[in-house]
Amino acid sequence: MADSESRFRVVIVGGSIAGLTLAHCLLRNNIDFVVLESHADIAPQVGASIGILPNGARILDQLGLYDDVLSQVEPLTRNFTWTDDAKPITDTVAPLIIYERHGYPVAFLDRQVLLSILYEGLGDKRHRVMVNKKVTEIEHTPEKVMVRCADQSVYEGDLVVGADGVRSTVRRQMWQYMESRGMEHEALKEKNLMTSEYNCVFGISSATPGLRPGHGHRTFAEGYSILTIIGKEGRVYWFFFTRMDQTYPASQIPRFSQDEIDSHLGPYLQKPITPNVPLAEINKRAIVRTFVPLEEAVYKHWCVDRYVCIGDSAHKMTPNLGQGGNSAIESAASLANSLSRLLKGPTKPRTDVRDIHQCLQAWQNIRQKRLEHISQSAYDLTRIEALAGLKEKIIGLYLLPYLSQYLVDKTSATIVGAAKIDGLPLPPKSLACTMPYLDDDNSVFKRDNVLWKRALSIVPLVACYAAAQKTMGALITQTGPFMVSLFVEGIWSAENGEALSLARPLYNIPFLDKLFRPAITCFLPSISGSDPQSRTQMLSFMADIGPIYGIWLLESYRKAHSWYELILPIAAGIASQLKGIGKFAPIYYALEHIRSPLSSLLPGAKHQITQEASSSLLIAMLTGYYFPTFANFVTPTVESRRNYNAIWQLFPVVVPLLQAPLHRLIKRAFGSKKKPQRKEERKENMRYVRYAYGTFALISGLTFLRARCTAPAHTSFASAFLPGLRGHLVPVTSFADGIARFLQYDEVISMASGFMWLALKFKDLKDAGASFSWLKAVGGLVGTTVTLGPGATFALGWGWREEIMHKLVHDKQSSV
Repeated sequence: MADSESRFRVVIVGGSIAGLTLAHCLLRNNIDFVVLESHADIAPQVGASIGILPNGARILDQLGLYDDVLSQVEPLTRNFTWTDDAKPITDTVAPLIIYERHGYPVAFLDRQVLLSILYEGLGDKRHRVMVNKKVTEIEHTPEKVMVRCADQSVYEGDLVVGADGVRSTVRRQMWQYMESRGMEHEALKEKNLMTSEYNCVFGISSATPGLRPGHGHRTFAEGYSILTIIGKEGRVYWFFFTRMDQTYPASQIPRFSQDEIDSHLGPYLQKPITPNVPLAEINKRAIVRTFVPLEEAVYKHWCVDRYVCIGDSAHKMTPNLGQGGNSAIESAASLANSLSRLLKGPTKPRTDVRDIHQCLQAWQNIRQKRLEHISQSAYDLTRIEALAGLKEKIIGLYLLPYLSQYLVDKTSATIVGAAKIDGLPLPPKSLACTMPYLDDDNSVFKRDNVLWKRALSIVPLVACYAAAQKTMGALITQTGPFMVSLFVEGIWSAENGEALSLARPLYNIPFLDKLFRPAITCFLPSISGSDPQSRTQMLSFMADIGPIYGIWLLESYRKAHSWYELILPIAAGIASQLKGIGKFAPIYYALEHIRSPLSSLLPGAKHQITQEASSSLLIAMLTGYYFPTFANFVTPTVESRRNYNAIWQLFPVVVPLLQAPLHRLIKRAFGSKKKPQRKEERKENMRYVRYAYGTFALISGLTFLRARCTAPAHTSFASAFLPGLRGHLVPVTSFADGIARFLQYDEVISMASGFMWLALKFKDLKDAGASFSWLKAVGGLVGTTVTLGPGATFALGWGWREEIMHKLVHDKQSSV
């Protein structure tokens, strides 16, 4: 592309962050440009600040500018959220997690400082940036664009880029051009697209007592919110957001003057930044303040022929998320990438307008999808912080403490998909991270994330489900007439002579009684001791369901997941109680495997399960699951055993309900201690996971041994636990006979599907570079199953997988 400068020129209107970043990117691609800035100063102090997030920082680092930025900032380390009466909502180290995952800290600085860094970084090309160049008109011809300024100067180019902000001259000129091309309807829709519902006082203040550098504070309140970031040497960057009296359309968006700031802030000066620092303290130390409406719009047309818009002129969002400037940096880099690819094509005297249009449309289609998602997130966050409605109040005041990890993960998901400058090498900082960017070659976690491959891998689980339908379904069909006869009679007679009324309410809730009465009745032959062989199998089986359900819940508690992941294990648990776990365990394992590839767990150590989640679950399982389980077999009367079975039937809901308050109490207890380093935190988390799966394995193993030792003398291991390949075809002779064989198939299929799921998880680990022997794994499976039973084996197998994941993440982070 040595001669491309003589062939192609870009006229950038606006010396903004987007405009100057584009200038750098074009310079690195040897594409000629000129920047036209309307103001006399390229870096004026207007009271605005900018947060640099990893997606913007990586591009600045590629340009060799990031170290200059880093010297001007104090990286964020801690985030606090408060109510309007200074009560705490959250206290997180989310910025440190983002730093560790993506290689760059979250940091704030004056917008003026960043503009100065971008301008000075152009070196001997600074003469291409011209001030006092207010654009008044743009003439578009098939061959070129001519940009006319108020001082009568004219600049020609092949493309004009609007980086001139929310009130873009280039965008207005593009609308006129669209109208001249018969696109009046599209232009009219674009003109009416922008709205404004909130306004903001931006401020920069000197150091304020009580505000620590590196901390961020957000105050949530009805109708307003406050964001405060403390930067280098205590410099305070603050934003006071207010919901206006209505949502204003583009033509009616109000303007505000400096004279209105004091009267606007007056009623809120005693509102808290922190419990000890009110808004008044930073306001009286203000160096500069600006009062503006917050416009919102993601336009549908970013480009038409030789016109293109980037930054706020294309995608304007509220600043609450901190992604406006970073997205502008991304758009500039990705636009330069597209132009570079265009100009690497066959040499032409002039680049045809159709080629430019096609190139820019492809660029827009990719960027627009990303920006729509980011802008929607900013839209939602603004309204949550201002408690705009009932939903926002529930989320902001009550759910946020439980969503902090989820929000960090959503932020990371946004960052890893960021654009970069294609023609420049990736900086070392962007590679020294735990969550690779999607364009990095070092992302070994991509391979398992192909949906169709994962769907194909669950074929064995589908086969388990089919086997359950065939075998368990056949036995229920044969047993049905015996059950009907039993309910018609209305009495169950145990071997000890105790008679139970099958019509007696157990819950005193008609819906629950009707729903669970058949399931409870199916357990009577075993828990009453009327069928000694079935009792042996059921004692072990019910103990083994403990690690199954406990591990289902633990899987949903991973840092990669949010609270709504609980829906899957709870729903599968309820369905299993009603129809048999052998039918629904394969469905759970299949869905979990498809939804949770290893690539979503290892980056950022998101496979972790917090110590409060593991410990609270263990306590909830001991009280809500294991206590009623063993009470089924040891209480003195059959009636009392049936009552405990009725309680046991509800465990899929009871255990999470018990765990919720326990989790909160334990989190407070752990939170009162000094926060450990991240490596120590991972070790602590793993220690409590070991307590959980170790306890599950111990209880199942001891119960299995107890069941074997107390089994009737004539009962063999095979006859107690294995139904036989054709057992479902043997005619059912009684209710107890049919249910006993049904429950045998229930156990065999549920445990077999669990082992298949573990095998899929170990394969994922092997593909990701984990080292273990398949021969030893299979040998351990067989040996442990025979000696300690399938439940203990499942728990220990899952625990081994956790240990391998823990080591794999540690090794990868140590090698960075």
